[in-house]
Amino acid sequence: MSRYLTTTTAQEQSPPHEPQPGGGEEETRAATAAAGEEELTHYSPPAQPYTSAPYTSAHPPPPPPPPPAYIHIDPRSRIHILGTGNIGSILAHSLRTLASPPPVTLLLQNYTSLSNFTRTGSLIRLYRPHTEPTSATGFNTEVVTPPTGQTETVIHNLIITTKAHQTAAALRPLSNRLTSESTVLVLQNGMGIIDELKDTVFPDPATRPCFVAGITTHGAYPKGPFVVVQKGIGSIQLGYVPSDAEVLASQAGNGISWFTPAPAPTPPPLEDLTSTTEYLISTLLECPLLCAEHVPLHELLSIQAEKLAVNAVINPLTVMYDCRNGELLENFHVTLTMRLLLQEVSAVLCALPELAGVAGRETRFAAERLYDVVIRVARATGENWSSMVQDVRAGKQTEVDYINGWVVRRARELGVPFTLNALMCAVVKGRGKIIQGREKRALPFVD
Repeated sequence: MSRYLTTTTAQEQSPPHEPQPGGGEEETRAATAAAGEEELTHYSPPAQPYTSAPYTSAHPPPPPPPPPAYIHIDPRSRIHILGTGNIGSILAHSLRTLASPPPVTLLLQNYTSLSNFTRTGSLIRLYRPHTEPTSATGFNTEVVTPPTGQTETVIHNLIITTKAHQTAAALRPLSNRLTSESTVLVLQNGMGIIDELKDTVFPDPATRPCFVAGITTHGAYPKGPFVVVQKGIGSIQLGYVPSDAEVLASQAGNGISWFTPAPAPTPPPLEDLTSTTEYLISTLLECPLLCAEHVPLHELLSIQAEKLAVNAVINPLTVMYDCRNGELLENFHVTLTMRLLLQEVSAVLCALPELAGVAGRETRFAAERLYDVVIRVARATGENWSSMVQDVRAGKQTEVDYINGWVVRRARELGVPFTLNALMCAVVKGRGKIIQGREKRALPFVD
């Protein structure tokens, strides 16, 4: 794996550019990066030990320190993270606590988030089970703003962990900074997000960045701004998403075996991918706390589909009944609704053309097996309130359009029933509107 990081001394490399009149060192560094040159970070040598003895010919002063060293940071090694919630914070913390950490930039949505980050000491603090809390530092920050028309620094590696429904709007201001050589990792709940980004944000295949899809089972909750408690240690699966040209080439029999209807049992070799894709995946695989693995795309889609089936049942039903996950159990009327929902979900998953080559698809996505998976998850997370319940109670938009809504859209395409999943979408959105209406009526009137 290419780290893009090299170290030389000042004798081997000219010093950093002098600041221009009217501008500081940060402006100079930003201009340098925007021009495609290497960033230079200065490190001072350790101070000489203090001594009170006078220097004499017998005891001469110590030799002068060596010239300061400079670390050359190739802009392609910088990883930007859009979304600094629980999962985004875990990723950022894991990257910056590597032995040789890459440069990481947090893309913040507003100046309130920037102020909160500054007040916390510009660090991310992580609590993990059975260990002392640790802090990660050394982050750069940017507030995402609409394009200004001026030349902006290219984003080579981007990780997105925002809510699914926020992704397109959050990414659109950054689209001009992503090129066909950039790599974007989408790590979220739900399905259909990358297809939406291709259609609405990057409609031109020639300039579209490379995509990596991801899914995680890490469980976490916030303890404060940029303070996260990792309650459940899980894993992350990463799968490379082929470009349109690669799909066409595979269908033409040009030897790209991992995209064919009979998928290969292993993911594509990293060295066969673009340099930024290889770098981003390899760097995440190095993080021991993430427990990341690179899997074939069909396997990643299968894992996503199974998780979607669980979320399509637990999330909307906990909203409808306003209950914890475990309260869905041991109730005949609720379990009947679960089974009916899963009949529709199963029919969609077993008919998906992108999963046509998966061995044992009908068994893996059978309604009865999915019901067993849902029951296990509800029991394991019995005391939890689902994220959808929390969003509805807070008057926020939910991800239902990318869970049950995705089932409805694909069912309509495939010609299979979707009535109950459409009902779940209406229930969640209707309850959300009621909560939002109550909050509006509770606002004091100011003349």
